[in-house]
Amino acid sequence: MKKLLLFLLPVFLVTFSKAQYFQTGQDPASIKWRQINTANFQLIYPDYYEDKAQKLAAIMEAVYPKIGTTLHHKPKKISIILHTQTVKSNGLVAWAPKRMEFYTIPNQGIYAQEWIEQLAIHESRHVVQIDKVNSELPKIVKAILGEQGTALVFGAYLPWWFIEGDAVVTETAFSNSGRGRFPSFLVEHRALAVEKGNYKYDKAYNSSYKNYVPNHYQLGYYLVGSSRERYGPDLWNSVLNNVGSRPFSLAPFNKALKENIGLTKVQLYNSVFDSLKTAWEKEDKNYKQEKLKIISPKKKVYTNYRYNHWLNDSTIISYKTALNRIPSFVRINLKGDEQKIHQPGTIFDESVNYRDDWVAWSEQVPDLRWEHSGQSIIRLLNLTDNKVYSLNTEFTALTPSISADKTKIVVVESDFSSNFFLSVYEISTGKLTSRFKTDADNYFFSPEWLNNNEIVAVILTKSGKHFCKVNLKTSKIEILNEDDLGEIKNLKVINDEIYFVSSYTGKDALYVFNLIDKTILQIYEPRFGLESPAFYKGSDKFIVSDLTSDGLRLIELDLKNFKTKEIENISKKEYSLADKLTEQEPGIFDFSVIDSSSYQSKKYNKYAHIFNFHSWAPLSIDADNYEFSPGVSFLSQNKLGTASLNVGYEWKTDEKAGDFFAKYSFKGWYPIIDLEVNTGKRAYNNYTIIDNIQDRNGHIISSDTTQKRITWNETDLGADVRIPFNLTRGKFTRYLQPEIRYDYKLYSNSSEPDILYNGNYQSFTYRLYFQQILKRSYQDVYPNFGFVNDFMYRHSPTGDTDIGNLTLEQLYLYLPGILANHGIRIYSGVQDKNSSTGHTFSEAIRYPRGWGKANTTRAYSFAFDYKLPLFYPEWNVGGLIYLQRVKASLFTDYAKLQGNLYKNGEIVGTFNEGISSLGMELTGDSNFLRFYSPVEIGFRASYLPEKKDVYFDFLISVDFNSF
Repeated sequence: MKKLLLFLLPVFLVTFSKAQYFQTGQDPASIKWRQINTANFQLIYPDYYEDKAQKLAAIMEAVYPKIGTTLHHKPKKISIILHTQTVKSNGLVAWAPKRMEFYTIPNQGIYAQEWIEQLAIHESRHVVQIDKVNSELPKIVKAILGEQGTALVFGAYLPWWFIEGDAVVTETAFSNSGRGRFPSFLVEHRALAVEKGNYKYDKAYNSSYKNYVPNHYQLGYYLVGSSRERYGPDLWNSVLNNVGSRPFSLAPFNKALKENIGLTKVQLYNSVFDSLKTAWEKEDKNYKQEKLKIISPKKKVYTNYRYNHWLNDSTIISYKTALNRIPSFVRINLKGDEQKIHQPGTIFDESVNYRDDWVAWSEQVPDLRWEHSGQSIIRLLNLTDNKVYSLNTEFTALTPSISADKTKIVVVESDFSSNFFLSVYEISTGKLTSRFKTDADNYFFSPEWLNNNEIVAVILTKSGKHFCKVNLKTSKIEILNEDDLGEIKNLKVINDEIYFVSSYTGKDALYVFNLIDKTILQIYEPRFGLESPAFYKGSDKFIVSDLTSDGLRLIELDLKNFKTKEIENISKKEYSLADKLTEQEPGIFDFSVIDSSSYQSKKYNKYAHIFNFHSWAPLSIDADNYEFSPGVSFLSQNKLGTASLNVGYEWKTDEKAGDFFAKYSFKGWYPIIDLEVNTGKRAYNNYTIIDNIQDRNGHIISSDTTQKRITWNETDLGADVRIPFNLTRGKFTRYLQPEIRYDYKLYSNSSEPDILYNGNYQSFTYRLYFQQILKRSYQDVYPNFGFVNDFMYRHSPTGDTDIGNLTLEQLYLYLPGILANHGIRIYSGVQDKNSSTGHTFSEAIRYPRGWGKANTTRAYSFAFDYKLPLFYPEWNVGGLIYLQRVKASLFTDYAKLQGNLYKNGEIVGTFNEGISSLGMELTGDSNFLRFYSPVEIGFRASYLPEKKDVYFDFLISVDFNSF
């Protein structure tokens, strides 16, 4: 078995290199960086973030002594890179190279704890996980592979539900909140179990194209948390010890579970969720469902309706998302008829607002060049004329709210230094009219206009989330309630009352808060959960989004039919699992008493840290092309993700020769610069030579055919400069990339100079690539609309040999198919080549499938594909393969080729031929060995009419975007 795993090691290295040597992107080049070095962390951050970096350094040092308690491990020092200009809210830990990355701007969906505190706890637990595996690994693994050895073992053996579930358990256990006390995080498995039953393990872990499946954070919390409750906090310590110390065993994770609790991970899943299902069904039987009026049309595919609004007494506006459709605003009447209104871009969570016939939302817009930058734009849609208007804010702005007179809009803003504001802008001019910030820099949620001068909102404090009232004229703030109501969101102000959603009872339910007497009443508690209430003026009717296992449906509530309850008479939810997890830890973090002393900071010179060698391998690895060969590789990537280098030696087994290589990429400036060099020996091992024996008159009287090894030295140099422009706006993904490349090839020291060329080729390539693609739904096989235009020109104005020029124009067009999620792709290309010698550029145009390439002077190419999903089998074969979806593609290709016929380097004629192919591709979306990234695997059958023959090809690709 060890021999088998050693044989598979190169395959895993290529696979994980694609996933682990990743760069999350680059920050703007204008940023000046500083660093703080503490005992256990190095913080690297923009110079303007000094105050918050000092605070974060203290938080990280406070977290460090306790965060690894139940895993019995304290990790070694690690770097943290702070991305302060991105509009994403996220964090990650990577190990090749080793670092943490924090995206510092919070979002409207965070639980009741400061965002950087959440990041500190959750991501630090990931550091403990990986560093513990690293500490247990045999030294030989790290000696041979470097940091990628740890990443390989960690990613290959630990399921993502454990990795993220353990971190969610930790964030819950060390705080008074966390996602383990977040009903909207917990409820999806509950609704699924009660209404449909639990999915099998492979579907629950590897997801599905047919049904919605809760993510591995949710799955992992239940599995890791419940197993700690049952078997104690030391279980996962034993598992990680086993995984780290036995990297050459077949299934160390499963084996450790079996040894400790007598269950495999599949058996553990079945045991935990069978117990949860029984408990949930018992609780569900005690729920008395009121008679409801369902408004949204029933869908066969998982669909959500959120962010609701009464346009008039018979029409509702909602934001619809589904597995088989891209998101859109829709108009629904009370009969359930639905009409699409507008397809927006990427909307931030909890950032849609309405006022009469106006819709406002905050939309994410990427930076033109930098992945770790971007902006938010406030969009306003007039439902009367369907026109969309834009308002640019100074900082990242979320959850807009339109004033009653529709002249102003209030937003929650965050600047690059993590200062948080309530800001008001004029809609007509975009002018900032007022801005409010608390002394403690509290974060706000869900602002709503109380009157022309006052805003009510949710404010995050050390004691949780509370209602507050802000007077924009006096800049005074008033906290309206002291009691902990759990998660509160979706505020709607009607006269002197605030209608809102709260998790007080463990379900997201509808409540009302009276601003005069401060009383709180529960209006309606759903079966599972609700959100996005919409109230119709002059009536007692509400529309809410009601959670089911098939998504959020729209239901109508008539308040006259419900008996309200005072909150004092309702029991507050106790999260028993979360509380037991807290008892297993040394105590909840109290960040109010962290060390406030200042840490010494100094400049971080990004150019002095260009090289950071983190991994190596006894193989030559080309992760971009999924290739490996005998040799050696050394890999470097700097901590800011702006420079990477791969150097080594490759032995070509087919040639019995090798060369040295170096590939360098620098992305720290606006243009991306790639440099590449290869130099060494090349060979033809069986070059056929025909020796002709002639008589006195020059007639051939005999021929002797021999095969000979021919060698030569070859040096290849390449330099590429490109600028990737991200022009994505709205529902279209747009990308523009101009590119210039220089290549130099030198051939020398040929063992047969009369046969092989000695000299150099030089060439320049100019390329302009543009795409505009409609965003795809989860079930789409192709985009429903879009095009790609690719223009390229190559020539060789310098060098010993003129190899002419090549011009190529290619176009891809995407169109919708006959049925939903079917797709059409059409390709056309034109190529011209000219050369005054027998040496010329290789073919760049696409050829019909099944055909080899020729040497042409002009070529036309056309291809047509019709692709569709056939069925969703969700078959599992003993954990070896999980087949989610089967797709088919019918295609036909044609090319017209024109070129010269050569003899002894001279043109002796021309050819003008048409070639074609038609056939079918059958592929399946699968997961192998329960590895999280899906693999598309299948075959192609091509019939070539001109040859009257059929060819078969094996197809395989891995989707690493799932990480």
